[in-house]
Amino acid sequence: MTEAPQQRPAATPAAAPRAWPNLFWLFGAGAIYGLAMRGVFGFATFRNTPAGSASGAMLASFLFFVPLAIGMLTVYRLPPAQRSWGRALLLPWVPTLLFTAGTALLLIEGSICIVMALPIFLVMASFGGFVMWLVLKFAAPPKSVMSTFLLLPALAGLYERDLPLRDVLQTSVTSEHIAATPQAIWQLINRAQEIQPAEMADGWAYRIGVPHPLEALTVDTPAGRVRKLRWEHGVHFDEPILDWDENRYIRWRYVFAPDSIPADALDEHVTIGGRYFDLVDTSYRLEPDGDGTRLSIVVNYRVSTGFNWYAARLAHWLVDDSARTILAFYKRRSEAAAPSATLPHA
Repeated sequence: MTEAPQQRPAATPAAAPRAWPNLFWLFGAGAIYGLAMRGVFGFATFRNTPAGSASGAMLASFLFFVPLAIGMLTVYRLPPAQRSWGRALLLPWVPTLLFTAGTALLLIEGSICIVMALPIFLVMASFGGFVMWLVLKFAAPPKSVMSTFLLLPALAGLYERDLPLRDVLQTSVTSEHIAATPQAIWQLINRAQEIQPAEMADGWAYRIGVPHPLEALTVDTPAGRVRKLRWEHGVHFDEPILDWDENRYIRWRYVFAPDSIPADALDEHVTIGGRYFDLVDTSYRLEPDGDGTRLSIVVNYRVSTGFNWYAARLAHWLVDDSARTILAFYKRRSEAAAPSATLPHA
């Protein structure tokens, strides 16, 4: 008799990789947490802080700890099979960007604040995700521990709200050669009218939401010469002139009336003359330079935050960039115009 061939056992199907969790709960949870914490930091407890201290979203507890917690929460919710250091660094960006977009859509934050805060948010979210990835390689924190950690930003904010801000005074110095006479440039400095947005389009401050200037006009008043500024969105303020050497040097300070900056014109956190930023004075110097004039701008300003190591550098870049944009405006207009008469003495 011939033996029946033996049947081979059926191959065991390979275990399917564990599916990713519901993306809404993976990314939505972090975004909802971020929006919830933004609401918490909008409470009077965090907004009505002592004079000279940070408040609300300008508390370092919010700016640094909230995205840190979003990063940790995102990686914590990842299945073990899906965790890697690369995903730990990058996946937290998704809920962080969703949270940030939510503050814009809900009109909680303006474009200027979002652009300034976004680098901090993304770095801290990646850092939080990486830290949680390391922790989960050696331990599995219970949900109660994670829930407690999510309260850290608010707890830190209760301590930070009473800390005084530190002022940093900085100076921006920029210059440009202009193929025009000092008289022509001086005339434009004191009578710049019908300024078009396209003439300031290269400035980063204007790209991220600072209103475009419309007019700068020097007038005589009983108190002395005053340079009057008008910007878009109803912004207007005075620049009382402190030094005047016709065709050579001019310096002014800044005066803001209660209605100088309408509520919807600038983010409250970057309002000029506010708690966190102020312009002290500005000077223009005109010197003969070859076949034209060298125009130099010196801007003195104040930055006051709980993270000046970041805010002061960002402010320096923006003020420098704005000064270069203004110099380019004077250069284009002065070189295109015929020399004009100097302003009469008061």
